[in-house]
Amino acid sequence: MSALKTLLKEVIDPGLCVACGACVSLCPYLVFLDGKVVCTDVCEREQGRCYEVCPKVPMKLSNGTVPPLGRFQSVHRTRATVDPWKQTGQYGGTVSAIIDCALHEGIISRAVLTSKEGIGGPHGVVAVTREEVSACGGSRYVAGGSLSVFNREAQRSAAPTGLVALPCQAMALNKMRASALTKKEHSASISLIVWLFCTWALDYRSFIRFLKREEVGPEIRKYDIPPPPANVLQIARSDAIREFPLDRIRPMAMEGCGLCPDMTAEQADISVGALEGDVGWNTAIVRTELGRELLERASDRGVVEVAEMPSSNLSHLEEASVAKRARGLARQRDRMNRD
Repeated sequence: MSALKTLLKEVIDPGLCVACGACVSLCPYLVFLDGKVVCTDVCEREQGRCYEVCPKVPMKLSNGTVPPLGRFQSVHRTRATVDPWKQTGQYGGTVSAIIDCALHEGIISRAVLTSKEGIGGPHGVVAVTREEVSACGGSRYVAGGSLSVFNREAQRSAAPTGLVALPCQAMALNKMRASALTKKEHSASISLIVWLFCTWALDYRSFIRFLKREEVGPEIRKYDIPPPPANVLQIARSDAIREFPLDRIRPMAMEGCGLCPDMTAEQADISVGALEGDVGWNTAIVRTELGRELLERASDRGVVEVAEMPSSNLSHLEEASVAKRARGLARQRDRMNRD
């Protein structure tokens, strides 16, 4: 069976695709359309990058012990100290600030980010200026397929690239690096990985239908899921904020997200998420030397404030990470037993 047919059988047809975009722009028969990866024709290649890089392809499960947050060097609370990041970023604005710093310092030449919603929903975009980075600030809570744009740009140029997205996409990028089918220029372009904490992402088409039923309207400024005990999704418009119980939102999460054991993007250079109990700050997990260097440069430039992580916050984060890993691995085992 060809690689594409196997991908269809194991991932796409069962509804386990998480729309990371890693297979799109590698294969001419796979496209990203309205929040989903769609196959337009058949391919008979026995080996294919589409299958090699997919984060939802069944993998051998490790029996080893993994630390609650994965391997890391340090954990901090951080926040942007200057505009526009204080205004446009989610919570502390750390991600936008450090991506802008990486561009300014020449660590990367471009960044692949996820756009705000437009026609067809959020999608990958290339940012090279402060204004372009600022335009992508904030959380989406739906899949944007941004790796398809990285694949396209990497084929045009091997310029050093920074990427911001989700744990499943970090896994796909590391599979690209490891695959013998990946061109050296393609993998060499992966220069910086800044990833976001993630519990699940919503199916775009289901979510849009929900918004239409609830008459939310198109002029949405921001989405947010406040820390517990709020248990709601907030949708901010220019005139009001509407809240919906998460019990109504979770059923729209993509099926493949239930298989994911990674909440804190363990394969990133820096992982960033909310700081529970303080909406003005982020949690930042430094995982590599590059991540440490970038955060230090951002601090030295005065664009990011770095402070000590409260021990209670760290404990809660570890508990949440361990719980998601247990759920994801249990569902993976169930899947393998059924197959």
